[in-house]
Order: sequence, then C-alpha cells, then structure tokens
Amino acid sequence: MKKKHQVLPPRYDKDKDGPLDRFIKISEASKLLGYAHYNSVIKLIERGKLQAYKLPQVTRKRVLLSEVENLIELKNDRQNKYFSIPKKAGRHSNY
Repeated sequence: MKKKHQVLPPRYDKDKDGPLDRFIKISEASKLLGYAHYNSVIKLIERGKLQAYKLPQVTRKRVLLSEVENLIELKNDRQNKYFSIPKKAGRHSNY
C-alpha cells in the first residue's frame, strides 16, 4: 500500500505575500498598545487615529491588526507627536 502524499499549505512570507490582516477586538488592541483600559483605544478612534469596523452579526466594533501594528511603530518613535494628548483645564495634580 502506497502512502498518500500530504499536501501542505504554502508558507506565508510577509515580505513576499504582504501583510496578513485580521480584525481584533478593541480590548485586544488596547493590550497590544500597552493601555490599561480599552477607553484609550476608543479615544484613538474618536480622534481619527484608528479606524473602527462593524462586522455583520457582531455587536461590537473591531479594528484591523495591521493598523494597530502601524500605531505601535508610531508610538515607539519618540520624536513623533502622534500620541500627544492635549492637556485640558481641570484639577491640578495635588488631587
């Protein structure tokens, strides 16, 4: 009896095949970006720094992993003021 050859899926090469993208939850994005709470990612979405997507039959919004990775690269760049949050008037730091 002959053995059947197993067909393996092609190997993924990021440089050759391009980015492999998928939708992730906002809470997962907050963990990847190093935030303690998902509200920080929601603020990024409101400021237009990140795009949110509504998927069919899913109640919560999602973001693309590739966009989050791009934000991580921008965040790691110390000279970029992309993540600077303007200070608002309010209580001083003693409270």
